[in-house]
Amino acid sequence: MPRAQVVRARSRWIYGGLALFALFLVGRMVFLQVFQAPYLTDLARKQRTREIDLASVRGEIVDRNDKELAVSVEASSIYAQPVDFEEPPEQIAQRLAPVLGLAEAELRDSLKGTHWRWLARQQDQATGKAVKALKIPGIGVIRESKRLYPKDTLAATLLGFVGIDNQGLAGIEHDFDKVLRGSDQTLHVQVDARGREILRENAGDPLRTLQTDGARVVLTIDETIQHIAQRELSKAIAQHHAKRGAVLVMDPRTGNLLAFAVLPTYNPNRYKGTKWELIKNWAANDVYEPGSTIKIFTVAAALEGERITPRTVFPCGPTIKVAGHTISDHDAGPGIRQLTPEGILEVSSNVGSLLIGQRMAGSFHRGMLEKFGFGASTSSGIRGESKGLLPRLPWPVGRQSSISYGYGLSVTPLQILTAASAIADEGRLHRPRLIDKVVSPEGQLIQSFPLATPSQVVSPRVAKEVLTMLRTVVESGTGKTARIPGYNVAGKTGTANKSRDSGGGYTSDVVASFLGFVPAEKPQLVVLALLDSPQKSHFAAQTASPLFQAVTSETLRYLGVQPYVPIPSDSENLHAPR
Repeated sequence: MPRAQVVRARSRWIYGGLALFALFLVGRMVFLQVFQAPYLTDLARKQRTREIDLASVRGEIVDRNDKELAVSVEASSIYAQPVDFEEPPEQIAQRLAPVLGLAEAELRDSLKGTHWRWLARQQDQATGKAVKALKIPGIGVIRESKRLYPKDTLAATLLGFVGIDNQGLAGIEHDFDKVLRGSDQTLHVQVDARGREILRENAGDPLRTLQTDGARVVLTIDETIQHIAQRELSKAIAQHHAKRGAVLVMDPRTGNLLAFAVLPTYNPNRYKGTKWELIKNWAANDVYEPGSTIKIFTVAAALEGERITPRTVFPCGPTIKVAGHTISDHDAGPGIRQLTPEGILEVSSNVGSLLIGQRMAGSFHRGMLEKFGFGASTSSGIRGESKGLLPRLPWPVGRQSSISYGYGLSVTPLQILTAASAIADEGRLHRPRLIDKVVSPEGQLIQSFPLATPSQVVSPRVAKEVLTMLRTVVESGTGKTARIPGYNVAGKTGTANKSRDSGGGYTSDVVASFLGFVPAEKPQLVVLALLDSPQKSHFAAQTASPLFQAVTSETLRYLGVQPYVPIPSDSENLHAPR
């Protein structure tokens, strides 16, 4: 082949190769700049940007009068960026440790390495200012949100607490975490190739972030009544050397819980290291045998089923033997007492309650207790609420007898308070209500919790008859220490021995309780006062009844319920035998 042709052929191959290479470069450029553009842009952004997760401003938890129970406040979080250090970590730790309240050795270890990291989260603003005043290169401050409980221990078991990562860990903070926390925020910081900050929001100032509030949760709890209940409960626990105690206050007309005091408790501002026994809401989670307070519902069931009337008389000896067991009355004395249902409640006769229980078939008796809510959750919304224990049928004679006067079944304090609301509100049982509504930061209603339709457990006539009988308990019976001058009070004492954890039988420890209604004619409040294992005094008349009196008398004044001179009841002749 002539040389000229060879040169031209080689040139064509070279030019063709160059054209293909140029076409490849154009295609690659189009691929990168068009198809890969979003990915590469995001990659570049990540390489030059550091993302710092910050907590949003949690919404408030407030009482029924919008008084703050849990709020979010501005706090200072301290961070380290080692690539900016101009001093050795040892020297920085020596200067910084006293300000942060950390051990110097611990802080020195945290300063080692090259990556950005937190040193202390959610410190008070004074600490942030002190750190800033040190002017240590590589040590900075970011303004964050911190959860604060301004009333410290008030309603702590209801409210719960929030962890360092802005997540609700217990109580309402946990159950309503999604609406309270809102949207967590991310702070983007521009950095150079070595990871050093090159752009800040508000140059020369600590880093800041725009944050969005979570929703506000409005409770039915009244801060003042809650304070009264916790203060008086604390006094009673100390006075009687009790293991623990609870005071629950409900408006029986709505089911609204006005106070839910449980002691001992904890401070959610300093929850670390707190034992779970102090955090859990045991007044809804733990069960106990109620003892004599159950007699209210034994009498109500028998009246509703027309097994007895208010004038039915029962011959009650000091003891009675049932299924091989001897049941006795406290301080009954010798001889037979002729007692009506009112008299049985007045002196809290186990024998009389047992005889009333025997008038009912087991299936009817159990069915009535189910209607009062025993053996089932109250649907209060409190996490971990127990259903209690209402034994299944068939009931042997001995079991039904013991249930009639408060043993052989178990309830929660919230459960028996809820059951009592039916006696207070003409036989209508209201579901306990703790949350009123959830409101957006702009004030718009997000979710409402309307009153549930009550269930009719007993007739208004039976409810009134039982309330009248319970007035006698306070006027002249075991509940005399619950009297409140100027008001008619109805109620029932309960002193129940605690069962052994193992081996069966009962201990000498008791659960002392008083279940009270005021004003007795048309109750506005139902209050349960309970002391677990009081050591100095055992009987409810000496422990729980005075606690009820102290809480309720002040609560009535706070609510503006006017005292009045008691008017003789139309049912005073219920004592007459039949």
